[in-house]
Amino acid sequence: MARIPISIKKIKVEAPQYRLDNTPLNDKSEIVEYLFKIEEKGQNWEKTFICDRKTLIDFRNLLTERLESTTTSEVLSISKEDAIIIDEHYNSDDLCKSCNYKLTDYCKTCLLTLQSPLERKLFLELNKAYVKFETQYPINWKGERISIEGKSYNNPLNNFKDVLTVSDFYIQRKNVKLCIYTDGHSYHERTEEQAQHDRNIDRKLQELGFKVLRYTGKDVLTKMEDIISEIKNWIN
Repeated sequence: MARIPISIKKIKVEAPQYRLDNTPLNDKSEIVEYLFKIEEKGQNWEKTFICDRKTLIDFRNLLTERLESTTTSEVLSISKEDAIIIDEHYNSDDLCKSCNYKLTDYCKTCLLTLQSPLERKLFLELNKAYVKFETQYPINWKGERISIEGKSYNNPLNNFKDVLTVSDFYIQRKNVKLCIYTDGHSYHERTEEQAQHDRNIDRKLQELGFKVLRYTGKDVLTKMEDIISEIKNWIN
């Protein structure tokens, strides 16, 4: 975690009291002031000064003004179009409203890369559990990572048929290569064609040395703790 190079400490100082004619009294009053320190990491210099409460409030208001005027596009270094998408999620998406990663790079993956709310929910929980993973991981028929940039079924030189699968989440630890999928339908809701397609992919991945975990929407919504435990057991 980065260390903030600004610190503020409350201090109490004695201040003399005066009569109406400006002659000093023997009594002194105690007032609160603030020791404000700025230091440069690695440069061995610091600047300190003492300010009153009003000055500190003015500084806070200035910070608030600057932060509120910074757009999502500027904070995340993304296009204005992508920022509009993210801002719309911030305003209406329940996952965003309760998220601790708002306005971080996680948002770009969660809201611009992942394909479904189920993936996003598992993405957030895996991060909370400090599990390292990759998202949308493409694998070819030899079990190698493959780029899907520019691929289409109509391009004979860069054909999507070269891709065996794109795993929603991929984790590699020591001898374990784990592909994780979140399905928007339960097992009994899938057509036979969909089920056979998934079985063929799973079988081929297992032949290539991968482990496969598939979770239904109901699993993700109601058994998240069990899912995280199972994933950790596989990689540990």
